[in-house]
Amino acid sequence: MRDDPTTFFIRHEPWRIGQKADPIFFGDWINGGGGVILFPILCATYLMGAIPTGVLMGRLKGIDIRRHGSGNVGATNVARVVGKLPGFFVLLIDMGKGWVPVVILAPHAVGWGVPVTGETLKILLGITAVAGHIWNPFLQFQGGKGVATALGVLLGLDPRIAVGVLGIWLVVVFATRYVSVASVCAALGAPFLMAFLELPTNWILGSILVSCAIIARHRPNFLRLFHGEEHKIGRDGG
Repeated sequence: MRDDPTTFFIRHEPWRIGQKADPIFFGDWINGGGGVILFPILCATYLMGAIPTGVLMGRLKGIDIRRHGSGNVGATNVARVVGKLPGFFVLLIDMGKGWVPVVILAPHAVGWGVPVTGETLKILLGITAVAGHIWNPFLQFQGGKGVATALGVLLGLDPRIAVGVLGIWLVVVFATRYVSVASVCAALGAPFLMAFLELPTNWILGSILVSCAIIARHRPNFLRLFHGEEHKIGRDGG
């Protein structure tokens, strides 16, 4: 132990089950500027997640997507109102907003001296990207549901999880014809799939947090389901 009194504060990351993480000294964090580096990376990821893809696609067609269909800015409503091909492009871009921070930004940022491990940084950036999509500062903090962006995060973390939740989504959507129900079931399944595959505990905790946010954003859908007004695939142009 070094003489620097700030090294009294040791931050362990016991996230990997059965593994002991290397300690990070609080003094090194401050003196090395790690915390200063991490903050702008999180801000940049948040703003990337906040790119209002659906709204921009709607404007290309001369409409405000928030005033049509379900009012949501996500790919499903864009596909329903604007067209399936524009909706597909929105889906890909929204997924990319979650995939890029995890696969491209996180590995580079670790080399910049951030005060967390690579695994922890990946889930932090993933959560931040989804948060930017849901609580969008460009749309008065009323963004999308976060499903596509979260799927991009899962694809970046471990493609097996992305395939698993996509499988859940497909089964439920074919059984019920409700995209909202399928999305909620997929969100609920993600943490269980991660636990089954024994992925890092902080990934599981992060997926629980994101799942809760996605479910909360589906509250209007729950109300429409209760009143029998929720859109079904194959009905009302969906």
